[in-house]
Amino acid sequence: MNQELLAKSMAYAENNFLSNTARHLHVDKAFIKQHFNLKGKRVLDFGCGMGGMTLWLAQNGSCCEIMGLDIDGHHIAIANQLKSKHKIENVQFEKRDITTHPLPPQYEGSFDAIFLNDVVEHIPYPILEKIFAEFKRILTPKGRIFVSYPPWQSPYASHVVRVTKLPWCQFLPEGILLNWIEKKNQVITGEHESDLVAAYKGLNRLTHEQLMHIVRPQGFAIAQRLSHSLLRKLPILRGLNPNIFPFHFLISKELLILEKQVL
Repeated sequence: MNQELLAKSMAYAENNFLSNTARHLHVDKAFIKQHFNLKGKRVLDFGCGMGGMTLWLAQNGSCCEIMGLDIDGHHIAIANQLKSKHKIENVQFEKRDITTHPLPPQYEGSFDAIFLNDVVEHIPYPILEKIFAEFKRILTPKGRIFVSYPPWQSPYASHVVRVTKLPWCQFLPEGILLNWIEKKNQVITGEHESDLVAAYKGLNRLTHEQLMHIVRPQGFAIAQRLSHSLLRKLPILRGLNPNIFPFHFLISKELLILEKQVL
């Protein structure tokens, strides 16, 4: 990772931390503030990336302890630099794959909240199943999981709209889209996804139904759901159900709170 890319990545992550109006996170932050009281809680930010949301949670949630985990060493290195720069003490960042290296026994039933911001769409389904099985082990009985992601039918689900300038471009023929991305390819921060082609190929094409198929067998149920839709920009259409065809194509992000089912 060269110095120019490092500087850009630091600035991006820092904006995610400091700004409540960051374009792709402002809905998440408002939803979290409305539905979570993290004061004195132990929190896990899973797939924390470069740590912007982890540090925001630590600063705004007054949690007693927050752990940020990610499988990418470049991301963790930037997260630790931001932590040091802003002198936030109640955060621990760690590079770890919990499917191969689960958290130690002392973490069993210890986390009051687990956050997954824009990460589930990057993980293959069989691995997601293992991850939620691990969440079941480490979450407190009344703990909650926050999940946000752009569903595959979203206008921005391809993660490459910034270069194609075409919403819903994921529905183009695969060969045409990949050729387009390759021509406009950019290096990004990451050991596992180091450019836009790799980022696109790494998407699992997740939908709400597919996510539910993964989490329900692990004993989780929906406590809250917000399907954030472009319909909200049009007052005359705000009352429509965004989850019915064809309006579901206008959902820009799904936000969920999951809880353990009471048997």
